[in-house]
Amino acid sequence: MSTLYFVVVPLLASFLTPFFKNYLRYISVALNLLLLVFALSFMGAEPIREYISFDSALSISFVLDSASLFFIVLFLVIMTLFSLYHLQEKSRKDSFILTNMLLASVSGLVLSGDIFNIYIFFEIASITAYILTSLAKDKKAYSGAIRYMIIGSFASIFLLIAIMTIYLNIGSLNLETIAKEFNSINPNSQFLIILSLFIGFGIKSEIFPLNFWVVDIYQASSNRVNALFSAILSKAYIFVFFHIAYILHVNTKYLGFLAIIGIISFAIAELSALSSKDLKRVLAYSTLGQIGVLFVALSSSSVDVVSGAIFLITLHSITKLMLFLSLDILEQKFKTTSIEIFKKFNSLFLTVIFAIGFLSLLGIPPFGGFIAKLTILKGLAGLREYLLIGAILLISLIEAVYFFRLLGSRDSSQTKESVEVALLPKVLLSIMAIAIVYFGLFPDALLDISKSVATSLIGGADV
Repeated sequence: MSTLYFVVVPLLASFLTPFFKNYLRYISVALNLLLLVFALSFMGAEPIREYISFDSALSISFVLDSASLFFIVLFLVIMTLFSLYHLQEKSRKDSFILTNMLLASVSGLVLSGDIFNIYIFFEIASITAYILTSLAKDKKAYSGAIRYMIIGSFASIFLLIAIMTIYLNIGSLNLETIAKEFNSINPNSQFLIILSLFIGFGIKSEIFPLNFWVVDIYQASSNRVNALFSAILSKAYIFVFFHIAYILHVNTKYLGFLAIIGIISFAIAELSALSSKDLKRVLAYSTLGQIGVLFVALSSSSVDVVSGAIFLITLHSITKLMLFLSLDILEQKFKTTSIEIFKKFNSLFLTVIFAIGFLSLLGIPPFGGFIAKLTILKGLAGLREYLLIGAILLISLIEAVYFFRLLGSRDSSQTKESVEVALLPKVLLSIMAIAIVYFGLFPDALLDISKSVATSLIGGADV
């Protein structure tokens, strides 16, 4: 068994498009299920290290530990649900190729054991995201893709600056070697590396003050593309950034700075969502807010708090996939994503789906989001970070205002138009909703997994 298959198989599958162009949606489901079963077969066998070359500074290594395996499984679950959702539609070559490229790149990002390889997959993921943004093939989509590409280029430049500085000081790009030698580097060079990594990954992770562009990209992209961006892509960048930070044993003052940045990002995102009149933008701002909470939790260096962040990543990915796909159904019906459509549609099923999603994001019991935020807050209380706890609770009240306002608009006496949801989307959305409720009522198994992942992540190079 080789971890290379997680990258190679999705890329090679793209060559099937000329031969099976009418069956690509079925191949996509089969491929994701096959890789998911393959990933689950590694459970208990990690950590695994694979080296492709030994004699070069650019040698390629993949590391599969409990943290990287968790994210591989999460991404494959999301991609399986996403591909199943498309079974009802005609196969599209562009969508098939791009989703496979996205899966290969995020898998490569979380598996890479050397920073140059991370850069390669960073670029593949970026190029894929630019093209996905333009799939709608209208002026807004093309404009968004070009803007995304320009901003993404700055992220790549700063990541290259970090890589160059590391190589000039250490002579190796292997993360284990860098971890051993990092403290011997000049403090000014250390600061340059950390700053460059923060800017490079901060842009892609969508954290303040580097996320000014994000909501416009969500507005320009289709809801289905946004589902992948929110559920998979941003999570991969966040994991890799903190994985590197812990491997380098970054000074606690820098981690404290990340926590402050996270709180500011959470506050600005929720305040912005409060005044938004478009559901795409509301969900985009909500994603930015949750990313802020993740930065607070992941920068804590505490297994208890970080395990809450891992739990939140899982629930947030499932919830945002569910909400964006639900919004896609409404947009196809009403040709708009204005919040006014919440007053127009008549569908008990979609109303329940949105309610479950919103309440889970808020952290209301008995939904999974409640367990995630409760775990984070309990962990922060153990660290006596009462200011952070107060800030999270206060900002969450702002979040509650706009979500309850949306749910409350369903009581309008305005004439509503019936929305029919096909059987397959209804089944898939129901599975996601049930998962959100299940993890809220029976969280122990996922909490144990999250704790194992958190231990691996914080252990960094020592794991």
